[in-house]
Amino acid sequence: MKKALFCAALALALVIAAEPHLRSRIVHYAGALLGEAAQREAVQESSFSRQLGGYDRTDMLDVTLYYRFANTRTLGVQRAQLDIRREETVAKRIVQQLVKGPDASYERLSGVFPQGTQVISVTANGQTAFVTLSRDFLGRPDGAPADWEDLAVWQEEAALRRRLAVQSIVLALTEGARYQRVQLYVADTDDDIPQRIEMAWFDTSVTDPTLVLAPSPRDEQAMLTPQRTLNMVMEAWQSRDWAAMLPLLHARGAQLPTLSVFEAQMDELDITLLDYDASAGTVSFDGQRATVVLDAQIRSREGGDAQIVRESVLLTRVEDNWALSMDTLLQLMIRD
Repeated sequence: MKKALFCAALALALVIAAEPHLRSRIVHYAGALLGEAAQREAVQESSFSRQLGGYDRTDMLDVTLYYRFANTRTLGVQRAQLDIRREETVAKRIVQQLVKGPDASYERLSGVFPQGTQVISVTANGQTAFVTLSRDFLGRPDGAPADWEDLAVWQEEAALRRRLAVQSIVLALTEGARYQRVQLYVADTDDDIPQRIEMAWFDTSVTDPTLVLAPSPRDEQAMLTPQRTLNMVMEAWQSRDWAAMLPLLHARGAQLPTLSVFEAQMDELDITLLDYDASAGTVSFDGQRATVVLDAQIRSREGGDAQIVRESVLLTRVEDNWALSMDTLLQLMIRD
């Protein structure tokens, strides 16, 4: 930069001594030198800022956040805009939003971090993000009774929420290839040395205290993809778990029936799903629709069997998440 400024200054000095017909060329050359130097400096600063994971101005940043979908073992999405201010770390801002939980308008999504959980730090080394949470992350799950540690069902629920929490951070921070993996730690304060978390906190069957959570890569099995959505609908149909199916449906602008009405409707139809297989599916260019190919075998109350062969099933994004319409479900159940 200093060299360029010296050259520009020298060129401008020559303007005085130059012939009139050369002055415009010298002025143009000096201006070009200054412009190129400023551009190189801006690129270097921008690159350095990206390496730090920062954002060098106040702006709205589009992000994809992941929260628990209904009462399932799967993560749904919320597309959001975060107000990122100068020098604020983008990765830390994303994790803080995950800990805070989804917007109230996303009724099918819920947070999985216990109240009191704080984001102590988010740093990076190469393609790995290092996230340190307060030890509250390992504490009492929201809604759990006082004696939750003595109850097997709540021990399992707490472990599931912790797994979903880790997966939500990994999916959000690897979105757009910001990072390739995430290592999670806990600490009491930002002055403490972060500690890795024993796997027993995530899987109650693990008894070896030397097994700890390793850097986690992106795992899309945790996401509510089109195929996963249809599979969950089919699983609920096969087990006649209508309460599990209802959150995965939509009514094309109308309200869904209440659970009791829906259960009565399904019991009246009394169609059994014997077997099924769903393709990975393809998503439309606008990202709002997906087509999944379904093969299935069903049986009516009267005992008649029917085959669903290579049928294209449409799914639609509702509140950013894939859902099957009630009309499509009935078309699958009621065959000509």
